[in-house]
Amino acid sequence: MKLVFTGILGVGLWLSGGCVTMVDQNTMAQQQLDMERMREDVQKLQEKMRGIEMEQEALTRDIGAARGSSKDDVVVRNRLDTLERQVQSLATAREADRKEIVNKVATLVGSSGGGSTPGRSKGRGGSGSSQTGYEHVVESGQSLSAIAAAYKVSMTSIKQANNLKSSTIRVGQKLFIPKN
Repeated sequence: MKLVFTGILGVGLWLSGGCVTMVDQNTMAQQQLDMERMREDVQKLQEKMRGIEMEQEALTRDIGAARGSSKDDVVVRNRLDTLERQVQSLATAREADRKEIVNKVATLVGSSGGGSTPGRSKGRGGSGSSQTGYEHVVESGQSLSAIAAAYKVSMTSIKQANNLKSSTIRVGQKLFIPKN
């Protein structure tokens, strides 16, 4: 019996040893399959990463281009601002020149008589009363507004004093300029 028991035990050990080997082979096969799947997953992730890196590079280029164009926009805006300031400066200078010309005309008209004669004249407006003022002879290039500015009176008062229906005047026309 001892022999049978030893035989059975030996067979049992032998079988159990074989089972361990089979389990290890199955486990190893499963581990190899798992490793292959992991390699495939890693490869897919690496491909995704390359795609993301390429997309990031494209975005970086786009941002650089946008920054470059915004620099161009800033340059253009700065140039436009400079031009606007120059235009405003010219407009201010033009207005100052216009005022200077009007003042010179007023001074010339006032000091040299410039076609006007001071004195008393009956108003030609609707009042019929006696008014103090100047008689002005319109010269080439003069306008009613320039004459009014030169004498420092309103265009309306000149129009009323001369029964003018519009601001149109002609060379040689005599105008009564009321004194304020």
